[in-house]
Amino acid sequence: MLVQRTGKETLVYDERSHRAHCLDARATRVWELCDGGRTEGEIAQAYGEGDAGQAVVTWTLGELEKSALLEGSADAARAALSRRVLMKTVGLAAIPVIMAITAPRARAAVSTCSAVGQQCTTKPCCSGLTCTSGICQ
Repeated sequence: MLVQRTGKETLVYDERSHRAHCLDARATRVWELCDGGRTEGEIAQAYGEGDAGQAVVTWTLGELEKSALLEGSADAARAALSRRVLMKTVGLAAIPVIMAITAPRARAAVSTCSAVGQQCTTKPCCSGLTCTSGICQ
């Protein structure tokens, strides 16, 4: 995995699945506390914020596991925490966000021809276009 901190957020790219994940500030705090040596309770204690912090940690660990960003199996207590319970405990605005984006394969990301208005000095013009003065038309 490639990990890049950008301000308060963290970008995690899983090279196996070709998926990028953006962790907001709260999810980043939990992610950074996941060092393989702490239990969920110890992570929650380090995170702080009492019951609300415990709920955030429990929710975030479940989401990190669903996104295959953690090793190990899900805890039954963590699985039992629903969004509704989390919203009652911490509020909608405090729910950690983890967005996943599937990166295109290199082959799909590269075009083999130049479109209208693009230079045709390094790649030929796409079908039906002609190269005039170095620009596809």
